[in-house]
Amino acid sequence: MTTKFITSDLHFGHRRIMEFCPNTRKFKDVDHMNESMIQAWNDVVGVNDEVYILGDVAFCNAEKATSILARLNGTKILVEGNHDSKLVKHEQFRAQFKEIHKYLRLHYEGHVLVLFHFPIWEWDEMQHGSIQFYGHVHGGKTGLEQYRARDVAMDATGRIVSRLDDMIRDALKGEIRAHH
Repeated sequence: MTTKFITSDLHFGHRRIMEFCPNTRKFKDVDHMNESMIQAWNDVVGVNDEVYILGDVAFCNAEKATSILARLNGTKILVEGNHDSKLVKHEQFRAQFKEIHKYLRLHYEGHVLVLFHFPIWEWDEMQHGSIQFYGHVHGGKTGLEQYRARDVAMDATGRIVSRLDDMIRDALKGEIRAHH
């Protein structure tokens, strides 16, 4: 059986991310971070599972990013983040993903999900119960926490990946209010 996961802002290869996110990036160096994150991913994600990555996969060259992605279990779907623009120009990097999107709207288990790297104040079918998942802010407050919107970045959740079903359940605790 396939399990679906979601995550964002992995920042493989990004030395300074440990300074920016010291509470969740307690690694001795960037190589230790990369190896620990690969191990944590593969401990949870099986080869037949699917993972939505909402941007900022890596902060290194395409060859290094590709070699890291190739070691990660599961089928990967990328929703591009601001740090992915150079990497997605490289065919070997692109080949690591089943799909690549700028913005993704999908139906899953009776829910409409809107997946985007950035938190957005209004999203498709917001007033009809849809759920927004985003990254970029690494757990910083956006004001969207009261709505059906959740930051799925590993620095927000404390996990390399989160089960999509768990994040949906958590988002459903948010109350949608019109704010026009």
